[in-house]
Amino acid sequence: MNIKHIRDEFPVKKHCLYFNFAADGPLPASSKAAIISALEEKSNTGMIAVPKQVAVYEELRDQLSILFKSNREHFAFTKNTSEGVLLALLAMGIKEDENYIVAADAFPTTVKMMEGNCSGQKRTVKINASTPLITQILNVLDKKTKAIVLDWVHYFTGKIINIEAVTQLARERNIFTVIDGIQGAGALKLDLDDSGIDFFVTGGHKWLLSPQGSGFIYVSSNVWERIKRKSFGWLGYNWLDFSDFNIKPELREGAAVMEYGTRSYMAALGMKESLCLINEIGIETIEHHNRRLKDFFIEKITEKGYETIYNEKSTSIIPFKSPSIDSVFLKKRLVENKMEVSLRNGYIRAAFHLVNDIEEVGRFVDFL
Repeated sequence: MNIKHIRDEFPVKKHCLYFNFAADGPLPASSKAAIISALEEKSNTGMIAVPKQVAVYEELRDQLSILFKSNREHFAFTKNTSEGVLLALLAMGIKEDENYIVAADAFPTTVKMMEGNCSGQKRTVKINASTPLITQILNVLDKKTKAIVLDWVHYFTGKIINIEAVTQLARERNIFTVIDGIQGAGALKLDLDDSGIDFFVTGGHKWLLSPQGSGFIYVSSNVWERIKRKSFGWLGYNWLDFSDFNIKPELREGAAVMEYGTRSYMAALGMKESLCLINEIGIETIEHHNRRLKDFFIEKITEKGYETIYNEKSTSIIPFKSPSIDSVFLKKRLVENKMEVSLRNGYIRAAFHLVNDIEEVGRFVDFL
């Protein structure tokens, strides 16, 4: 990658060593500039013309289609992962006598959204278990299983699930799949149309380096063959003009029917610019770069006697702890020395991304 270009795009590099992408990702300068320009326009003119806003959302769909090798009509803009899960729930309509499968050790988003908004029975598996995930799923599903809801990448261990195995099992039994992609989108390659996933949901503020309040839901064409197509809100209709609401518009095509109300233009604008940068570099290049940083860090930190939770099928999320220094104290010392990481479950969690380079990771290791 062009390291100088990356350095210029991310002002955060001038202020700290940032290894906290599994929590939040810094904005590139291009996203910041686009948002500031739009805020000035809004402040000075009172509003941003609807055609101009629509053009940004359509370009955002184009950038998503490039990144995830999918038809642009399969994407709808959302505010976060929770909203995406809710939209999938509304589409699936799980009944009281049906059940769904979730990972008990997943990040609380999908688990809590399902528990609080679904009348079906919850059945659980674990991503971080010695028993293969597919075996666990087969042990708990039955003819009343309506959906399997899982995280693509585990938020703490970085473990990546075998999506293809899960979706193949699900489609053979006409079970919906909902995948929370927030810890993988922007860091790992995924061809959504070939994945077999029915609903892929994510927020954009982590590895996609986008503003908080940005995200998307992907809906496969296979979904519309199994559910009734309906509007999820007034923007689910194809309004050609907002001057006459006596006109009866048709439903919008593709996943756009799920965009139920006023969207965050600033968030979408920032996300569009961030995706342009990611696509310019290329997701394969980014994934290779991140794994190189991960392998280097694990090798060096292990030599120093630190404990890590690591397996070969993990992304560049690495939890580690010292054999002699309390993790809470260590986290405090890291922050004092301008090194941004997270504290999770008694471990320090580092997460490396395209913004980082080997020299920075080496400095991190030397400090530890």
